[in-house]
Amino acid sequence: MLYNSYQRRLIINRCWLIYDLITEKFRPLHEFHIEFPSLVELALISGYLQVLVEISRRGHLLRIDEEYDFIEHILVVKVYSYNLLDKSKHSIIRADSLPHHRVDYKGHKLSHFPDHLHDEKGRISSFSGKIEDFVERTSEIVQSEAQD
Repeated sequence: MLYNSYQRRLIINRCWLIYDLITEKFRPLHEFHIEFPSLVELALISGYLQVLVEISRRGHLLRIDEEYDFIEHILVVKVYSYNLLDKSKHSIIRADSLPHHRVDYKGHKLSHFPDHLHDEKGRISSFSGKIEDFVERTSEIVQSEAQD
């Protein structure tokens, strides 16, 4: 996919926003800092960012997948999946924008359809669709498990 310089800048800004969120909340391994620019380059070529980073001493992994598109001069996260995994790569919580759920586990309509969250117990709940909210929740889970 070829992007003009303005679109490239928007993708770069999005990628570095994600980098900042990760590095502010967690202490990823040194390799992450070295590898991240390559992930940004791939996102510029493909329009797709894929990050897998270890975020805790217990081996928690954060996986971020985003596919980008543009509507006029605005970067849009077309599809996303954010996932907190344990060291065995089993999902703890996951948020995504796939339209396969319309109601939460209580039977209420999702407030931000198609955005939704699969929580620690596998229940579906409303989710804002914002990566900032997912990283915050992930941080809370990782911190609470570190205290156990």
